[in-house]
Amino acid sequence: MTRPAPENRILIAVAALVRPGPAGAPGAGLEVLIALRPPTAIRGGVWELPGGKATAGESACEAAARELLEETGVKVDPALGRELGTIDQDDPALPAERWLRLTLVAFDAPTGIAPRPLASVECRWERVTALDAYEWPAANRRLNAILAAACR
Repeated sequence: MTRPAPENRILIAVAALVRPGPAGAPGAGLEVLIALRPPTAIRGGVWELPGGKATAGESACEAAARELLEETGVKVDPALGRELGTIDQDDPALPAERWLRLTLVAFDAPTGIAPRPLASVECRWERVTALDAYEWPAANRRLNAILAAACR
């Protein structure tokens, strides 16, 4: 099967909500908000960064900010988002979402927020350097590498 042109892929915006780790904690550095997908969801039972499909005319930063609010209750200003990178992901096992283009957008976490798992089983803060300890969909592992490189 021929791969579609980039503009014909499903556009996914992924939010990396980052904050400094606890001062003085071992391995303190940047932390990112991660979420556990419900077992019944597509690619269920694994961890992800919040995100989802962009709507027509919506920028990656706008879509990532909207998805972050819908999935965790955290409101960020789309204008403050930083696009860190884009990847294409082909998944023949999922015909409905076979051809994806994912853009990773970083936001600094607003002070005093309390993220909630509105679209996931659980959400938590984790050190960017510890993300390999979790099970991720293939695309998220690639996005995590982009995030780790940007946090060095």
